[in-house]
Amino acid sequence: MHKDAKPNIFQLATKELTQDSFFAWLLQWANDIYADFNPGLNETAQDFVRLLIDQDNKYRIIKVDAGRQWKNVDVWAEINDEYFICIEDKTNTGEHSDQLQRYKELVAERFKGKNHTLKFIYLKTGNESSTSLKLIHGKGYRVVDRKSVLQILNKREINNEIFNDFKFYLTQIETLTYSCKTISSINVNLKTAEGFYIKLQELIPEWTDWKYVSNKTGGFLGFWYHWVKGKNFDLYIQIENIIGKKIQVSIKIGNWNPKVETLNEILTVLQLGAGKYGLQILKPDKYRLGKTSTLAVVKNIFIADGDGNINLNQLLIHLQNLQSLLDEYVSGESVNLFENYS
Repeated sequence: MHKDAKPNIFQLATKELTQDSFFAWLLQWANDIYADFNPGLNETAQDFVRLLIDQDNKYRIIKVDAGRQWKNVDVWAEINDEYFICIEDKTNTGEHSDQLQRYKELVAERFKGKNHTLKFIYLKTGNESSTSLKLIHGKGYRVVDRKSVLQILNKREINNEIFNDFKFYLTQIETLTYSCKTISSINVNLKTAEGFYIKLQELIPEWTDWKYVSNKTGGFLGFWYHWVKGKNFDLYIQIENIIGKKIQVSIKIGNWNPKVETLNEILTVLQLGAGKYGLQILKPDKYRLGKTSTLAVVKNIFIADGDGNINLNQLLIHLQNLQSLLDEYVSGESVNLFENYS
């Protein structure tokens, strides 16, 4: 901890329930009756409400009721007897068990026959793949992200330690997420690693996805894209970051009949063609047969300058070359084309 920093409850109580409490608390401060207690906090809370209901500053907020855990809804608020806000509050997890649809049905039933405008919010203060967030949009929820929240929290100086501690906590996450410059930084800090994947999603034009994968060996932060279909299997590219240990690019195989012979045959042909694309493809330390398996590891794909900063342009070129190699392999022309590059 920096010598000028002080203990922050939100750095200790990182569960979503803690964050639920903060947002319910902030929403309660939007009630007009609290304007004299702390005018700045009341105004900021009202700005937050207007963000959620998509209204501008002309909309006057008089009455606010807010709380937590109604029918398992994380946070809820009723505004001026006109709006009802249903908030699914997420830090580092994503949607599960069709919870968003269930909450929509519960709220719709609760306000059946009433004139309330219903607002469904997916409030995300952690990081999440843009691919999964698009699915959230498709379910009728508006995504409100950390950046949008911080824009509200930073509008004015507030004299309240709970408020300022939470703002500082979110600001730290934002800073770590967008400090993904060096290989060492993305391999040491999970938030910085997530920020690196967010950047890759912006730069790679085709479908991509990423998330944290738990497994028996401790888990990793994975990034997947470029599925190509062979006759009896699929190949795709995976970037796997085992935080604190290593980050590497792999060629994965799936939708197949697991056999070591298959892995060796494909690897041999890919290695013949790798030189054409300036790639070095190696057999993994050990083949592990499963529903999906690592076929090969691509070496020397992360290039850094003298300060350790990742050369993103060079990385994208390497990845594009890897895509071309896989495309050429499944085209059926691979053996003849690659023989001259062995």
